[in-house]
Amino acid sequence: MMSGFGTSIIVAVLPLLALVAVGTFVAIRVRRLSSARSTALTWPHTMGTVLSATVQMRRRGASRQEAPLVLYAYQVQGQVFQGSRVRADDANGHGRNAVLQTSASNTVTRYPAGAPVIVYYDPADPASSALER
Repeated sequence: MMSGFGTSIIVAVLPLLALVAVGTFVAIRVRRLSSARSTALTWPHTMGTVLSATVQMRRRGASRQEAPLVLYAYQVQGQVFQGSRVRADDANGHGRNAVLQTSASNTVTRYPAGAPVIVYYDPADPASSALER
């Protein structure tokens, strides 16, 4: 059986461990995004065409937010690819920087369907691309 002293140590240490775990997760995530953006600065570019640009509604718990969805096509060494990531540091392509409704609308306005665009792509994986670095 645990003594009262042992139990109080556990009660004091658990929140600290949880805080360290959350801090570590956030630090790793920030480092990955920063690394992805730094790497993208060296990516070559090619010309592409915007296929469609719309504002989508996304739910996060009880809240709703608008996010841009920009689909574009481009070619690398004769092979055709399609992408949807606007910013290179947006790993999942969901418009992380478009939290404000006006940001989503502005992004869609900047990339109208049919418009030519510069597409930056990862030379090691040309299917990985972004419109902005």
